Amino acid sequence: MGSSALQQKMREVRVPFVRRCRLEFEDGRTGSAFLVNVNVNGAYIARDDLGRPKDFVQAPAADLPRLHEAVRCVFQLPGRDRDVVVDAVVSWVNPRQQHPVHGLPPGFGLSFQQMSKKDRDAITWLVNDYLARHPAAAR
Repeated sequence: MGSSALQQKMREVRVPFVRRCRLEFEDGRTGSAFLVNVNVNGAYIARDDLGRPKDFVQAPAADLPRLHEAVRCVFQLPGRDRDVVVDAVVSWVNPRQQHPVHGLPPGFGLSFQQMSKKDRDAITWLVNDYLARHPAAAR
């Protein structure tokens, strides 16, 4: 695979990566959730339903951020002693799971807007490592 094809794949592939993250919303709300997948351009965040009753089926859409809302996402990558800090915007919202096996859990997509070069390099390393270990994902 050529260099430009690999760069394109790095922008497209979503690395399965479940990790707790801290969120800081533009209106001052803060909270934690689970980062479910990531690449150099964005991530999917699953709403944290911990502590909800077992019979809880669907949270109201008010539990999710607004489309285009600014969010700061803070999380750890393996082997790093400092947090990755990414300024992002909510690019899509998934208020409920369509199918329990094939769908993503309720949550939202983030489009990364700004991060340090060190943080971008760290995410790039994670994606490269994943593609090296899972060559079929690079096709």
